[in-house]
Amino acid sequence: MSRATQTFSRRAFLRTTSYAVAGLALAACAPATAPPASVSGESAPPAGERANIAYWTFWADRWGEFQQQIVDSYNANNEDGVQVEMLIVPWGDLSVKLLTAVSAGNPPDFTIIGRGEVIEWAVREGILPLDDHIAASSTVNPDDWFAAAWDECLWEGKTFAQPFESGTYAAWYNKALFEEAGLDPNQPPITWADVDAAAEAITQGSAADGYSVVGFIPWGSRTDLLGWLAGGEWYDASTQQITATTPENIAAFEWVQQYAEQYGGETLERFRQGLGGGDTEDDPFYRGQIGMVWKGSWSLSAKQEYAPDVSFGVHPLPYRGDAGNDSINQGSACVLPVGSPNPDAAYKFLTYMSIDGVAQWVPVSADMVSRRDQTGIYPEVLPDDDEFRAYWQLYNDALGYSHFEPPMPARRYWNDQLQAAIDAVVRGQKSPEQALQDAQDAAQRELDKALGKA
Repeated sequence: MSRATQTFSRRAFLRTTSYAVAGLALAACAPATAPPASVSGESAPPAGERANIAYWTFWADRWGEFQQQIVDSYNANNEDGVQVEMLIVPWGDLSVKLLTAVSAGNPPDFTIIGRGEVIEWAVREGILPLDDHIAASSTVNPDDWFAAAWDECLWEGKTFAQPFESGTYAAWYNKALFEEAGLDPNQPPITWADVDAAAEAITQGSAADGYSVVGFIPWGSRTDLLGWLAGGEWYDASTQQITATTPENIAAFEWVQQYAEQYGGETLERFRQGLGGGDTEDDPFYRGQIGMVWKGSWSLSAKQEYAPDVSFGVHPLPYRGDAGNDSINQGSACVLPVGSPNPDAAYKFLTYMSIDGVAQWVPVSADMVSRRDQTGIYPEVLPDDDEFRAYWQLYNDALGYSHFEPPMPARRYWNDQLQAAIDAVVRGQKSPEQALQDAQDAAQRELDKALGKA
């Protein structure tokens, strides 16, 4: 690949990224004089010297220890003798530090970022496309990954990352609360109408007096799931237009409005604010304060740690009418920052992480894989019994039909607007139509700026 296709404008990168990194002074990111490295290997060390790979990771504590174990395995077994040196950069600091390093011309060789961030970094010319590496590889075949994971790494016909781990969502229900309400604990709700009936039976209290137990709160999980489960789409990638105001998405927000009116939006919010944190020993689901919740696959390990005796069931997310099953595939991705000093050697490690590394990661972390041929890997921290294996399989099945977040550079801004919209409906400040229209208009303006259309 020529230098012409691999050298990026750091000024353009800074100009378009600055809004996404709060509090970062642009003056601190003035471009350095050192030229960026090219994938052709122009910056490779002299013959006879091996490259050391700098890897920045956001995983810390025991998760950082698990990452180090993967790095140690690579260092001990790779044929080139290349050594990877891992540095932990806290999740909240990684974007700022990486942005500064890229703009200064001294980034790490390799890092892992949230998969939903890949397009933002690609648009801002902060990470390298991998297509030439992929074409030359004998081990990387895009079809080996689930489409929802791989396609989230694509931008305008180029591949900017390879997926690492994944996670999907499913519905949980408290079997004890189902029995107390006279419901069949072996018959989970399949549709939103089923959820409504179960929620009414389980809920204890009133909007006037407050609640001790609530059956379900539709806005208690990811807002984007609501639209997909109603049969809607939030974004049209072909036209780069946000599509929040479709009839399906409006119907999803009307479902939220229904609960806010029936149970009292403000009362439910006060109830929620008094609950403990999710995936902790005070999780309201464990304590029998909420009958049905939507949780990510990683929550299974927390359940086993904090509440192994709570009887529960897991099933696919309920949907509106005949919309059908849906979920989200979210996770992280392996990337080469612009200016990677040793991109060829770093890509070999990147490929190792995205295939062999994740196979080592899933058993100890209880995250999920992103490749079709690895779904049989089972976490060591989960009970090895038919119940949990069935739940794990259910989450893995969702990899095949899940969405991923809208592929646009203003994604975080869009998420903020969507959350503001649902808050306005819950509190009775806006109708579903108006809330979604306002979110769509504001986010589209920001998206057009990011795409250079405004």
